[in-house]
Formats: sequence, C-alpha cells, structure tokens
Amino acid sequence: MEADGSNSGPNVNPAYERLPAFMVVFEQGRFHDDMRLPDAFVGFHGHDLPFDCRLVWPNGIRYRVRILKLGHGFFFASGWRYFVRATGIVNGDLLTFTLVDVGIFNVKRFDSETHFVEDDNVEGSHGPDIDSSDNYMPSGTESETTMDEDYVDDSRALNIDGFPTFVVTLTPTNINRRLEIPYGFWRRHIPIGAIQAGVYLVTDERMWHCTLKHNSTTIWVKHGWARFKHENNLVEGVRCNFKLVDAFVVQFHVGIERP
Repeated sequence: MEADGSNSGPNVNPAYERLPAFMVVFEQGRFHDDMRLPDAFVGFHGHDLPFDCRLVWPNGIRYRVRILKLGHGFFFASGWRYFVRATGIVNGDLLTFTLVDVGIFNVKRFDSETHFVEDDNVEGSHGPDIDSSDNYMPSGTESETTMDEDYVDDSRALNIDGFPTFVVTLTPTNINRRLEIPYGFWRRHIPIGAIQAGVYLVTDERMWHCTLKHNSTTIWVKHGWARFKHENNLVEGVRCNFKLVDAFVVQFHVGIERP
C-alpha cells in the first residue's frame, strides 16, 4: 500500500513525512526471493527509479538491490534475499520504504505490535548474496553444448528485441529430469563466474530463482526448475524462449508458446 508519512512519529520532520513512501507487511513465503513494489507507488514514481537502488537501514548501512522492471510491475530482485537475511526481518514485520533521493530508500522496521525496531548489530554489505566458494575454471576442450539424445535445442543463439535468446522445445528429458543451458550460449554472453549465483527465470507474472550445476561441458538448472515447470504448467511440446535481459545478475525472460 502507498502511504503518506508512513514513518511518522513525534520527532519526524514534517518535510520527511511528505516524501514518497509505501509500507508492506513482510511475508516469508511471498517475499523470499523478491518483493513487488506497490502498483500505486510505481504509478507515481516508477519512471524515476534507476536499475540500481540502495536500501538504507536505520543504522546507516546501505544495501544494494536491483530493480527488475516488467510490464506488470517493479520488483526488488537481485540483492533482496541478502538484505532480508542481513537485517533479520521476520514474518509479520511491517516495513516502511521512504524514497529520500533518486534510487535511495530509507527502510524502517516495526514489529507486529507496530513498535519501531532499532537494529544496531545487523550484518552490513554493499552487494548481493553470492556464494563464490567454488572457483570454476573451464577446460580448453569444451564443446558448444552436450545434450541427451531426446533434448531439442532448436535455437543456437537467436536475437529477440535486441536480446540474446535461446529456445528450447520441451521433451521428456526437460519435463522429467533437467533443463540444460547451452554452454556455448553462456560462454558468448554471460561471465563464467556468474554460474555460482544462479539465474532468475522471469515471466510476465513473477520471478523464480534457480541454482545451477556444471561440469566441463554442461550447465544445467538444479534447484528451482521443478517449481518453475509446475507453476507454469509446462508439458512436452511447449516452446520456451529464454531471452537474456541481464547478463550481470543473469535474468532470463521466459516466453512460453504452447502447441
């Protein structure tokens, strides 16, 4: 919901109360990977929001969070999970977001009794939560991609709306086992080190975070693909266009064509 003076209190500057703001009640299941900004707020202020934003906690620590802009809404995406973990937000907390400058939100947390929670010992960071413990070095003998015999990659590298795209017509392998990302496509368009952070699969409805596994010649989606497949009712014969809209945080907008 959008709010005027959502951070109001006895010692708050009246000018601060007039800044653009909104509030949300944190739901662990709903806001685990990302958080959608209220449509009313976006309608008034979305055109001024940059790709990179900063969420400023009351103790002054800033957290970098990237906004994913889709036709149906704006989401705090890359960096959001780290922000939630580092600040100790829990289910039922009321969060207020006040836009104090271009791309900078002051965030305040209130418990279920609407008491302001002043956290002084939260974990600080200026980047997203990326596990880089496995330093992957590709070999010099990798092929373009490896596929099971019934895996159909009928795209190589297309270009849709100016974005590199690969296309997969789903087969029993994709439905029952796993989805492979063409290795040659990844090497041409995405930093190899980004494998560690996983990928975001995005539709016009929502976004799913998936982790990846790899060997010297193959990259495949591990955790997250089954959920994406189930929630989008993907079956054999469906054609999926994986359009790379961000090579840094690795976001694919997935267009689904049903037979």
